[in-house]
Amino acid sequence: MSQLSPEGRLSGSPAARMRAVLLVAVLMCAAYTVQVAVDVLRPHLFYEEAHALVGWLNPPLKGSPYPSFGWYKVSFWCYVLSLPAALALYLMGRRRGQHLAHRQASAALVLLLPYPVWMLDSFTHSFTSLLLCLPSTAYALWLVHRMQRYVRLPARFLLAMAGWGAVVGGGFGGSMNQWWLDYAYHYLSPGPGHLMPLDLARLKLDVTSGSLVSAGLFEELGKGAGVAVAHLLLRRHIDNIVSGIVLGAACGVGFNLTESAQYMAAHDAANASTQYFLRQSLGLMAAHVAFTAAIGAGFGIARQLKERRARRTAIVCGFGIAIAGHFANDVFFTAFGRVKDEWFAPGPTVDLLVLTPLTFLLLQGPLVLLYLVLLRRGAQDQAAALAVELRAEAATGHGAVTAGEVPVLLSPPRRFYLRLRALRRDGITGYHHLGRLYDAQLRLGMTRWHRSRDEYDPHTAGALAEEALRRRIAGLKRPSVPPPPSPSPVQAAS
Repeated sequence: MSQLSPEGRLSGSPAARMRAVLLVAVLMCAAYTVQVAVDVLRPHLFYEEAHALVGWLNPPLKGSPYPSFGWYKVSFWCYVLSLPAALALYLMGRRRGQHLAHRQASAALVLLLPYPVWMLDSFTHSFTSLLLCLPSTAYALWLVHRMQRYVRLPARFLLAMAGWGAVVGGGFGGSMNQWWLDYAYHYLSPGPGHLMPLDLARLKLDVTSGSLVSAGLFEELGKGAGVAVAHLLLRRHIDNIVSGIVLGAACGVGFNLTESAQYMAAHDAANASTQYFLRQSLGLMAAHVAFTAAIGAGFGIARQLKERRARRTAIVCGFGIAIAGHFANDVFFTAFGRVKDEWFAPGPTVDLLVLTPLTFLLLQGPLVLLYLVLLRRGAQDQAAALAVELRAEAATGHGAVTAGEVPVLLSPPRRFYLRLRALRRDGITGYHHLGRLYDAQLRLGMTRWHRSRDEYDPHTAGALAEEALRRRIAGLKRPSVPPPPSPSPVQAAS
């Protein structure tokens, strides 16, 4: 058994990584526990009667502005049942001799159950809006996928991250935000005898301010938890900051889908179309995509660092940028919405087509520029590393990569041109075949890069992965399959 360095223990051991995933699920479950505790211990306002148990389990009170939603109850009971169910699955798996990582994964999935169930309320009330947002969401995921110029993460990973953002991240952020709105008045109110108009106005201001903090904090934590899980489980697919940004952006796309549907369903037809324009057109690759891309960038940078303290600092900075950016956008958008009529007195058309895009550019443009600049820098790092590793692979004489193929692999435009030639000559089969060959060769170069910089298990897992890729490349190069078109001497020299 190979010896693991202190820096590589978490990443080198599947059990340790799955233990960290279970810890993420436990922390998210603990947040739900706080919600329940707040509900049980909340002070009662003058229009309420004493409740015997959790408020979410009771019918709405007559005259209360806080109705009891059915899905709250379902989500609560899922939470209550998830605790013993997770423990039972863990113990049953141990009795049956299941691998520790499988038991931990089962327990983690059960502990996260309340948040997807909570989102069912949103899906049932905004299903039509959700369907309307699917085409633009698919386009956004395609753009995220195309951010990768060299080695690309499998599409199923991006779909899984979008699903986390839409279901788990949306459920976590939405439930925590609703918790604040439901119970802030209970805790901040000085009492029924003091609720004069001025006191009520100040109370509403305090609740609104707290909701801005809640949205920026809990929504980013919910989405960032998905990026953290991906970082733990997909380590061999995460190369550098590019992979981190892509995973984070995909998670933000999923979250934006459900939030767009919620806001569209909450407005009439005219305002719903405005919400669609703001969230699924103008801000499609900004807002939540940019916020979570910053979190992913932190994890991507941490992937390249060896010191544990430096990795933690990079991840914390990613979360800090996302939370601060989200909070600042909410604050400034809210403040600007209150004063823009006094400053400009714009008409609806000027407001929607001029002032709103300028506001987006001013407030969200810097975050979009940030992840694009980091993406470009990450692509340059990948190209430099691949140039070294692919030339080293060609020098071994294994045949997986030849010296003549290295310039083509390092040039995305030339790879695309040769795939078009394959499409013209051999049809769609040749186009996809050549793409698979290029992907395997580039992944081989990245695997060599991982093995050269990772201190954990440098000669076993990495070497086996390289051999598997060489066998795959050899199969793709067999004469029985139409050979890829070779560049002419003029093209190879260009």
